[in-house]
Amino acid sequence: MALRPMLLRMIPGLLALLALLPGSMVAADEKKLGIGPDPALSPAAVVQLQLAALANVDKPVRDAGFAIVFALASPGNRSQTGPLAHFAALIRETYPAMLNHRASTLAPLISEGRQAIQGVELIDRTGVVHRYVFTLSKQPDGPYKDCWLTDGVVQAPEEGEPEIAI
Repeated sequence: MALRPMLLRMIPGLLALLALLPGSMVAADEKKLGIGPDPALSPAAVVQLQLAALANVDKPVRDAGFAIVFALASPGNRSQTGPLAHFAALIRETYPAMLNHRASTLAPLISEGRQAIQGVELIDRTGVVHRYVFTLSKQPDGPYKDCWLTDGVVQAPEEGEPEIAI
């Protein structure tokens, strides 16, 4: 079974779990939601889950997708961008094209040791193409040991391959 279709089939179930929570509870512990870091997820799978969540950011409730994206952010990323409400506002302001986008395509992953760079090209809800670079790291210890998590995202230059933006 291909990983991408499997991950995309998981998103409705994850979002359904969020629907059971009151709107103010979207930031609930990822263990209770059944989502979050997992050593079985590759860097590309983490990015695909985050992109799927952003494509459906307000389903089934407002900001539901942000909880998934935040759950797959590294501890360092969370400490700089959290709590969840601040994280959601930051993405809404900085990366509005990612929200409710129509489609996304991953560039070839660049990985060395415990670091990875994933280029992404997406088509926003108005049909405009945008490029981003996700940086990820495999966590060395703690509760997320051996899990790939997103450290950051930057907008890539318009020309050239998305992964060369770093």
